[in-house]
Formats: sequence, C-alpha cells, structure tokens
Amino acid sequence: MASISRDSKGWRIRFFDPKGERKTLRLSTGMRVTKRQAEEIGRHVDALNAAACTQTPVERQTALWLADVGEALHAKLATAGLATPRTPAKAAEAPATAMSLEKFLAEFRNEGRTARGEQAAALTVIKWQAPMDKLLKFFGLDRPIDSITKEDAHQFRRWLDAYRSKSKDRNRKGRPLGENSKRKVIDNAKVFFNAAERRGLVPSNPFKFLPSNTRPNRERDFFVTRETARRIIEFCPDAEWRLLVALWRFAGLRKMEVFNLTWGDILWEQGKMRVFATKTAHHEGRDIRYVPLRDLRELLEDLFELNCSEGTRPAPTDSLITRFIPTNSNLDKPLKAILHRAGITPWGKLFQNMRASCETEWLNEGHPPHVVAAIIGHSVKVQRDHYAQVTEGHFDRFNAFPPGGSGSLPDTTGTPTAKSGPPGGPVGARTGTKGGELGDIEVYPVSQKRKKTPKNQCFTGFQVAAEGFEPPTRGL
Repeated sequence: MASISRDSKGWRIRFFDPKGERKTLRLSTGMRVTKRQAEEIGRHVDALNAAACTQTPVERQTALWLADVGEALHAKLATAGLATPRTPAKAAEAPATAMSLEKFLAEFRNEGRTARGEQAAALTVIKWQAPMDKLLKFFGLDRPIDSITKEDAHQFRRWLDAYRSKSKDRNRKGRPLGENSKRKVIDNAKVFFNAAERRGLVPSNPFKFLPSNTRPNRERDFFVTRETARRIIEFCPDAEWRLLVALWRFAGLRKMEVFNLTWGDILWEQGKMRVFATKTAHHEGRDIRYVPLRDLRELLEDLFELNCSEGTRPAPTDSLITRFIPTNSNLDKPLKAILHRAGITPWGKLFQNMRASCETEWLNEGHPPHVVAAIIGHSVKVQRDHYAQVTEGHFDRFNAFPPGGSGSLPDTTGTPTAKSGPPGGPVGARTGTKGGELGDIEVYPVSQKRKKTPKNQCFTGFQVAAEGFEPPTRGL
C-alpha cells in the first residue's frame, strides 16, 4: 500500500515495486499538487503497482487517468517502472504549401469541367479567361487560394465597381463594367471556388453569398428591320458575308453557331437546317435544333453554286463559312466596316439584337412562343426576359384596335396578310400529314384565336431527305 507524506520539497509517494525494492515518487512543488490530488495519485500508483506485480491489465479507470496525465508526472511513473515511456512526439511536419490561385485556375481551365463534372463547351472555356484575369489582377498570381476570405471576396466586388476597361476611343478613363457583367464575373468566381471546395483546397467558397444572378437589361435593345438587314446584305463584300448576316438576322443563330454549319446540315427538300448548339450541348436533348430555310434558301443556293467548280460539288462535311474560324474570328470590326459602307450607325449588341429581332418578327407573324423559342434555342422565359422586343409597330397596332375589341385589326407589325403574304416569301399550307414541317406552320393573325396544335404534331426528329444535301439549284 502506497504511503503519502510531505516534506519541504513537496508531496512524496512511497511503495514497494514487484522486486520488493522501496521506491519513492516525488511530486515536486512545481506541479502544485494539493493533498487531495496527491491522495488520488497514490491510489492510481497502488493500482499500477498491483497490475505490475500480478502481471494483469491495468484497471480501466487508472488506464484512462494514465493516458491523460501530463508529461512530467508520466515520466516519473515510467522511471519508477509503473508505466511505459511515451514515444517522443515527432516533430510537426511543415505544412504543405497551399496551391496558388494562378496554378489552381490554370488546372481548372485545362480540365474544362462544369460544376456537374461534365465537359464544358469550348467557347465556355474561352469565356472563363476574362474573369480569371480579373481575379489574378486583384489577388495576385501567388496568392494562396485558401487564404482568400469572404471579406476578400467582398473587396473584390467593390473593386469591380471601380474597374474601368481600356478604351481607345473617346473615354480615356475607360468604360465601367455593367451590373450584369460584374455579376457574371462573380458567378464564374463561384464556379471556380466551388471546384476548389470540392477538392478540399478551401474550407468554403468565399464568393458563396455574393449576388450573381443576372437581371434583364433592355436598355440596349435595338430592332433591326428587314429593310435594314437587306441594305446591309447589299453592301457585304461576298456571298459568305451575305449568308452570315442572313443567318444572324433571318435565322436567329448565335454569333458563333455559324461556324458549325456544313453542307450536310442543309435539308433542302424539307426546308430545314440543322444547327449544333454548342452553348446548350451539355443539356440533354439540346445539342441540336432545326431552323427553317424560308429566308435563307436563295443565299444558300448562291453560295452553293459558287462552291461548285469544274463539275465538283461541296462535300457534306465541308463548312459553309470558310472566311473565319472560331478560334481567331473578330467579326465585330468587319461588320462595323460593312455598316459604315451602308451608311448605318452601329447599334448596341450587334449580333444579339439581330437574333432578337428575328425572334420578335417570328412572334409578330403569329407563331406560338414555344415553337419560336425551340427554333431559336432557348426557353420561353429567356425569350420573354431577354429577346422579345416591343416595337413602335406594336403601339400603332394597339392604338388602331377598335374600343371594345370589335372589328378587324390592321396589320402594322409585319404580320402576313392575304394581300402581301408573309415577309421573306410565301408559307406553305398545312398538308394534314402527321409530321408537319416547320415551313408548313400555319400563320394566324394576332387578333384571332389560334387553333390547338395536334398532340402528334412534332417539330423535332426530322427525317433526312432522300435527295441528300444538294439543293435543286438553278442549272445543276
């Protein structure tokens, strides 16, 4: 049985080890042990000594106490033969150097994966470069990615408010970013740091709570009339440029979708053209859509004939547009040069406004919004918020409507009439077959009640014409 006593040097515990030798465990004054604590230590010393004498396991309560005692007391117990010496703690390994922001963004761009882990479109990867450059400009190339806090993200947003893009004309101080542009940068930053969070490189996304949803901005809307578009086509330098303008204004293609078109995509007999939508390709069922040839046929035939030389015809895999390629095209500058020759002042959002004008015109013709949205390649909500425009013709048409809704509604917005026919050429009558074609959609005046579309009416899944990709062109 251990005995506890105290002298000038502090508390001491005496006991006989398994060999019968007397041992002393001194609790120095530096430990600041009270009498009660000394008695408790004495009880555990008895338990440890008993286990050593009988070669039995240490009682659970004593084992837990031994695991938690300090290094000094544990060393004394080990010297007395009551405990196994603890293994010296290994020197703490130097923490791994955190990945720099530049290295992470480079890896993210090279991998090219969306938030869902799918392969991002090539144009999307290209568009990532601008927000990445802004992040690197603000935080620096060597900034550890895990050191960026929510406050840093907040300061980055304030920096975007004061940011001025370089401008070579008029405004020497540069132009400020629009609100939607700033929100788009934040949205991309969220995508980048979500990937970093999934990899465990940051504890949480510092941009998580910053607003990033873009808002409809109709301040730069401009309706490009058919007359304006035809004048632009007249001043185009060649057949490819004439077709480019027609594809944007009369077919509603996105700026860069024109580069994916091949002669094999033209279904002459069916009056349709297949368009590969790279922007929405990662959504199931939205990688391909079909566009009517109503306003394009003549220009397509002219370009096809120009590509026929010495009895050869373009191959189905040959591209329609060969002047530019997506990786190095700068279409804004040459299009503005064409507008200058035509005496037309450039409008804001050169390409999107032509696409929006095409969609607005199709809606004016009376085609159902969901059909127009499917042909253009987005949802009805996007159509309503960003594309469908209100023109002066709509006000004239509204004001001409008789009070009370009686009488006929005059045509002032380009809606086809029995006398003039639809813009861009006649529209065929409904054939009555199950698989009606886009070119056969019946046109209804806005004031009349539209007939219900049959449930078996289908606007996708078109069959390839047996005649192939070649048009029944003149003289061929």
